[in-house]
Amino acid sequence: MSKFTRIFTVALVFGVFLAFPALAQAGRTKADLQRIYIESLREEGYLPSVDRDGDILFKVYGNNYYIIIDENDAQFFRIYTGISLGSYSLQDALAAANYSNMRSKVAKVYISSNGRSAAINTELLLSDPRDFKSVLSRALSLMRLAESNFLSQLR
Repeated sequence: MSKFTRIFTVALVFGVFLAFPALAQAGRTKADLQRIYIESLREEGYLPSVDRDGDILFKVYGNNYYIIIDENDAQFFRIYTGISLGSYSLQDALAAANYSNMRSKVAKVYISSNGRSAAINTELLLSDPRDFKSVLSRALSLMRLAESNFLSQLR
C-alpha cells in the first residue's frame, strides 16, 4: 500500500466519523427539536408548551420565555423574552441597551423599531440540542442580569 493510499484511507475514515454527527444534526426536524426541548424543560420543573409559531414557551418567575427553533440549524439555540418599554423614549432605550450589551455575557438586548418593546436574547451554538439542559440555568441567569443592567440604566 502506497503512502498516498494510506493517507487517503485515514482521511476517508476520519471524514466518515466527522460526517455522521453532522448528518444526524441535519436530519432533526422541528418536531424532534420541540420534543427534545419540552422533555428537558419538564425534567427541570418547567411547564412548556408549543406556541402558534412552533416555538417552545415556558415561564420563569411569571415571565414568558421562548426557545426559538431553527430546524435548518439544529446547533443554533436561542432563548427570547420581551419587555414593554412603556413611555421611555427610543433614544433612552437604545442607550440603555448599549449599556447592557457592553456589560452582559451571551445575552443581548434589542430594541424594536418602534421603540415600544425590547427583546432579550441568548444565542448559543450547541453540538447537540440536548446539551442546552446543561446551560439553561446559566443562560436564564445571564438574561436576567442583562435585563437588570438594561432597566437600571433606563431608569
